This record gives sequence, C-alpha cells and structure tokens, in this order.
Amino acid sequence: MREVVRYYAREAGFPESEVYRLALAVDEAVTNVIRHTYGNRPDGRLALEVHNLLDRLEFVIEDTGPKVRSDAIRPRALDEVRPGGLGSFFIKSFTDCCFYDEAYTEGNRLRLVKFKEQNDDLDQAGDPSSREHRTCHD
Repeated sequence: MREVVRYYAREAGFPESEVYRLALAVDEAVTNVIRHTYGNRPDGRLALEVHNLLDRLEFVIEDTGPKVRSDAIRPRALDEVRPGGLGSFFIKSFTDCCFYDEAYTEGNRLRLVKFKEQNDDLDQAGDPSSREHRTCHD
C-alpha cells in the first residue's frame, strides 16, 4: 500500500519528504483499522481510494467494521517513552486534515487530505483555493 501512496504523491508533485510522510500517514491509518477495528483478524475488508485533484491529494480508507468514535481517538503523550500509540499523531501531523465521513453507513470512511502548493501569484490574486480559503469538507 505504501508504494501506491508514494506513486500518487509523486505524480501529484510532492517533494520526497512529503511523499515519505504521506506514505507513513496512510500506513498508520490502515494499521489502526487492522489492529483496532478488526482486532488483527485476517478477514477484515479494507479499501483505499486515491483522488488526485487540482488543489489536493486525497486518500480515502474504507472498512466494514463497527463505527469508530472519532472523539475517542487520541495519541499518547509525547513524553511517554514507549513503542506505539503515535499513529493518530503522525496522521494529523503529516496531512492538512483528516476526518471521518459520519454519513457513511457501511462501516468507516476516513479521508486524509494534503493540499498541493499553489502558485503564489494566484494566491495573491484572491483565488478561492488559496490556503486561507481551503476546506477539507467539499
């Protein structure tokens, strides 16, 4: 799955440092589904959709598990030295936004969004896709 993410991130024009971060964010999200939603069961279903849009790259992860309470997802304290527990921290740090589609009824749909860099001339001209006007909920 990481190679799929890397491919699309490169195609979207992201620098290698962002390609790496996006691959890690998606990998952490998928790992969380496998571990927490499916309890490491091998029969869990998972789908990844990638949308390379004009202003952003979106990764949509769908599963058929029980609904996740997004308000209950919290990373462990960063000063707590031990393995694990930082997946949600990495996901939020390496994407511009991430959110669950609450209207999705077949399980869970998590959308991870990373905006592409915009031409500064367009941003200054008041283009509605400039960073201060961007939204993750289209």
